[in-house]
Amino acid sequence: MPSPSVIRKFSRNVSFASTDSEATSTTAPRKPSGNTFDSLFNNSKYADVKLYLGESKVQFLAHQVVLGTRSPYFDDALRSEFKEGKTHEFTYDKDSPHALWRVLQYMYTGDYTDEPSECLETEGDDLELLKHPRVYALADMFRMEELKNLSCKKFELQLQEHWITDAFPDCIREVYSISTEGSSIRKTVVDAIFSHRKVLVQKRLFQEAVREVGDFALDFVLKMTNSDAC
Repeated sequence: MPSPSVIRKFSRNVSFASTDSEATSTTAPRKPSGNTFDSLFNNSKYADVKLYLGESKVQFLAHQVVLGTRSPYFDDALRSEFKEGKTHEFTYDKDSPHALWRVLQYMYTGDYTDEPSECLETEGDDLELLKHPRVYALADMFRMEELKNLSCKKFELQLQEHWITDAFPDCIREVYSISTEGSSIRKTVVDAIFSHRKVLVQKRLFQEAVREVGDFALDFVLKMTNSDAC
C-alpha cells in the first residue's frame, strides 16, 4: 500500500476525517451518478491498472477511467509522479481483501454484496459485523462519500438483528479504532446501542467495551444526556 506520506500527497490536504456534516439519513443513499461499469468488473478487457489484495496479493485488474471517476484518491494517485502513478500498480496487503473487493464492486456496479468473492477463497472473509465498517473505513480513505453513506445504511440494517450477539462489543472496538470523532459510522453504533441500552448495559462484554473505549463511553453518555434533555 502507498506510504502515509504518499497518501497525504494524494489527498491534496483534503482531510479523511469524517465530520458532523456526513449524511445520516435512514433513507437508502443514492448509487453513483452516471453509468455503471458492470460489464468491466473483474474483467481484463481494457484493464490498465493492477491492484494486489491481501497477504496473498490476489491480483485484480482494474480500469483507470473507473477508479479515477469513482474515487478522488485514485484520480490523484493515477495522475501523480509517484511510483503508483507511473506503474498503475497498487498493493493493499494490510487491509481486508474482502472489504477492498466490495469497494471495487461498488465502483463498477453502484452496490456491493455481503457474499465473499470466489477469487479470494484463500483469504478468510471478515466477520459479519465487521464487513460494513471495513468498507466504510476504505471509503473514507478513498474519499468516496456515497459509499460511506451506503455502508452506514447497510450496517444500520444489520445491527437491527445482530446487536444482541457477543460479537457486537468487538465490533464497537473496531469501529472506534478505524473512524474519527463525529463520523457517521460511530453515530450508527451509538444509536443502535441507545435503542437497546436496557439490555446491553447488563451484559459483561458490553460493560468491558465501555471501560476500554473512552471515546465510545463519552459518545454514549452524551447520547443519554441529550435524550434526557429532550
